[in-house]
Amino acid sequence: MRSGSFRWRSVVFTVVCSILIAFALARVLPVPAEQVGSVFYDIWGEVITSTVAGMRVQVPLSAISPRLREAVIAVEDERFYKHPGIDPIGIVRALVRNLRAGRVVEGGSTITQQLAKNMFLSPERTLGRKAAELLLTFYLELKFSKDEILERYLNLVYLGHGAYGVEAGARLYFGKSARDVSLGEAAILAGLIRGPFYYSPYRNAQAALDRREVVLDRMVSAGFITRAQAKAAAREPLELAGLGTRETRAAPYFIDLVMEEVLRRLGDGGNLLYSGGLKVYTTLDMSMQRAAEKAFAKGLDALTPQPPAQPVVQPQGALVAIDPTCGHVRALIGGRSFRETQFNRATQAKRQPGSAFKPFFYAAALDSGFTAATTLTCEPLTFWSDGTPYTPTDYGEFEYHYRGLTLREALVVSCNVVSVQLANIIGPEKGAEYARRLGITSPLRPHLSLVLGTSEVSPLEMAAAFAPFANGGKRVEPMFVVSVKDRHGRELLRNQPRVTQALDPRTAFIITDILRQVISKWGTAASIADKVTRPAAGKTGSTQDYADAWFVGYTPDLVCSVYVGYDDPATPLGKSGGAAAAPIWADFINDALAGRPPTAFQRPAGVVSREICNDTGYLATPFCPNTRWEVFKAEAVPTETCPWHGGTAPVTTGQARHRSRTGV
Repeated sequence: MRSGSFRWRSVVFTVVCSILIAFALARVLPVPAEQVGSVFYDIWGEVITSTVAGMRVQVPLSAISPRLREAVIAVEDERFYKHPGIDPIGIVRALVRNLRAGRVVEGGSTITQQLAKNMFLSPERTLGRKAAELLLTFYLELKFSKDEILERYLNLVYLGHGAYGVEAGARLYFGKSARDVSLGEAAILAGLIRGPFYYSPYRNAQAALDRREVVLDRMVSAGFITRAQAKAAAREPLELAGLGTRETRAAPYFIDLVMEEVLRRLGDGGNLLYSGGLKVYTTLDMSMQRAAEKAFAKGLDALTPQPPAQPVVQPQGALVAIDPTCGHVRALIGGRSFRETQFNRATQAKRQPGSAFKPFFYAAALDSGFTAATTLTCEPLTFWSDGTPYTPTDYGEFEYHYRGLTLREALVVSCNVVSVQLANIIGPEKGAEYARRLGITSPLRPHLSLVLGTSEVSPLEMAAAFAPFANGGKRVEPMFVVSVKDRHGRELLRNQPRVTQALDPRTAFIITDILRQVISKWGTAASIADKVTRPAAGKTGSTQDYADAWFVGYTPDLVCSVYVGYDDPATPLGKSGGAAAAPIWADFINDALAGRPPTAFQRPAGVVSREICNDTGYLATPFCPNTRWEVFKAEAVPTETCPWHGGTAPVTTGQARHRSRTGV
């Protein structure tokens, strides 16, 4: 009886195991015979570009430098020749290293496991796929020798920019065969395996060099080279073959950001992007991108010395355009030539924005009891900041106005002295808080000078942070990818707009109403006043000694940030934001929105208009010779009339008069 029961259990166990194995193997997909590049589409379905179909050059193991083989083994699977395909010791070692680093710095998969995934499996992360990986790993170890496994792996591994295998990688990066690479070059190629996009020396040379040192250290630990050899290899200059026309594509800086997101989200090392036939639907509007490139080239060419003195033509710059209703990035330029430099200034260049930062503080002031009619005096004042005396001055021929300016006028003419006074009253921390609330993500130093834009930010951040002024106070997160589908039409990822109310709609409207005057004959962007024929607002920015120039402007339909400057911060541009950046913005906006009817900024409930004295900022009397209409929050309308022209307000002087009616 017991014997029969045992046999029955054995049969059940065998059947169950067979079902599990069959289920696992059912998830196994052969490597496609034809490698198909992925296609990127703009928001209207227009093809932007496609990835280069995979380039692979098959070579025998003997044609691969021994140093390259050792580098790969050291960093990917140090015990490759000692384990049967699965390495428990390696898994534990990787776990310890990851725990020490506080992040994933090493995987536990062996070279054989990686080969099984590259040869047979889809990129899905399921239990069935993991089971299939284990079965195929043992199959490969039984069928092939270690050298045969290594040869196949080195010919299949993805190394970025469409290059599969170390021969294709060596040619792409160094213009030579895999048998001829130096020790330093071998370490760079081996280091690419973990993250071809992130460690590509074409995209981030410093990251590639840092990764090279990691590989060299592992080679020393594994006993492949000496410490002296590692130090010598780490000193090798990085000499790249150049991408040439290989990566010439439409909207290259934008597509780079899209690829980075897709790689991060799908996590397959780039195989799907370059040979999986993906359909990537983006937020870009190609008509706007073309308008941006045209305006950008025209503006930068006008600022370029002839002939250019540097290998990378200077000055450089960036342009980012965002739909303020949803955060979709409609156009993006990260430099003058992607072929010359892959450094993306739209996201990677952190520069001081100058006076373009002021609206964040003025928004905070409007929520702290100030109004657009509040008056502060522009005169010599010294503040103590971190124990150091600080005396702000204005740019231009005259350092001070020596009179009172309303907050409206101070922002329109970009008065530094009034702005620093304002920051001193509300506190620099308050201004920093508002900047972060609206979309600035870079670290901010909460000093008084922060109101003058002395903390470094990116053009993408500035475009995003101005969106709430355009859309009624809603913060929008910049978005590059709408969705990604595989070659069979299955959706692999989808993004939804992230929109949150970050600012009182009335505050956003009043700031916009003020910034509309910047683009007028009275403002710092007077140079484009006659070029912009639709409702628009914006702010210029010029840094110390006119080193960099900014203009961040918007309509109800589009926000655009433009930055112009030299890559070397020590080389000043010598032009203001109104002279260098604003014309690019105006040309872009006119072209990008051509054919669209002008849209007005909508006044929200709770905003009222009152006639005020232009000299004092109080409610006008019949005797005020110079009046204008001002917008206020309903609860912040002044209650007193102009004391200079027969009104009810007490006649006082200096700062006491101006503060007495602000309530702060």
